[in-house]
Amino acid sequence: MKQVILLHNPGAGDEDHLKADLIKAIEAEGYGCVYFSIKKEESWKTQIDQADLAVIAGGDGTVRNVLKELLQRTALDKKIPLAILPMGTANNLSKTLGIDNLLPHEQHIAHWKDSRLQPFDVGVLQSADSQDFFLESAGYGLFPQLIQHMDNKDTSHLENAKDELKLALEVLYQLVQSAQAEQYRINADGEIFEGRCILLEIMNIQSIGPNLILSPFAKTDDGVFDLVLVEEDQRDALADYIQQLIDEKEAAFDWKTIQAKKITVDCTSQYMHIDDELIVPFKNPILADIREKVVEFLI
Repeated sequence: MKQVILLHNPGAGDEDHLKADLIKAIEAEGYGCVYFSIKKEESWKTQIDQADLAVIAGGDGTVRNVLKELLQRTALDKKIPLAILPMGTANNLSKTLGIDNLLPHEQHIAHWKDSRLQPFDVGVLQSADSQDFFLESAGYGLFPQLIQHMDNKDTSHLENAKDELKLALEVLYQLVQSAQAEQYRINADGEIFEGRCILLEIMNIQSIGPNLILSPFAKTDDGVFDLVLVEEDQRDALADYIQQLIDEKEAAFDWKTIQAKKITVDCTSQYMHIDDELIVPFKNPILADIREKVVEFLI
């Protein structure tokens, strides 16, 4: 019998009910299952080697928290494949992997036996005095500002994730109008780019924030980043694009996209993020380097 370690990030009021449902569904498919709430427990970190599959029940932030622990492990530690049960708001990671967040978790669990392992590259950021990793993206300008504004928004009146994503697009639309353009200089695999932008994102997956697709052709195992820039003179076009998304109309926008394995960035922006976390900007310049096929997701 294969053993599953279930790592769950429970929302308010749903822990006991959902915990029981998830364990029942997993055991019904013939797996052994041990449950941990990652909000309350740390002991899963010492138990994970006993499992054949680590299942992450939560959103993109929960996946990042689990990977933060796993990426610290040595080459001698057991490499654990991961499965996602998407339960967040945006679920950008799941969408890039083709995992449908609208399906009931029972259907995802039932398909694990028919699934395959998808390799996943991880980005590493380094500066003179800092280092971190990212799964989705890292960047400057609009999206860290959006994270800051959404962290301060009261979303308790919103009925579902769709409403929250729409609110995030509305906030982003307002930010586009006032965002300060920042000077940047980029070395992408030896090619130099300079200018002023309101958005600079080093993408490792297809979408970011409120499911805004910035790099539609990004692959999780291609060994390159997709560097996306929105220049200062594209401000109005970006605002129009976001408004069309808010109105649920078909929309298109031409991002400036550069593919590269190693990217050095010098940017004057005071706003920076790594995945869904707002951070104090690294000291310039920063180096983004890709680590190929570090983890594997069941899809």
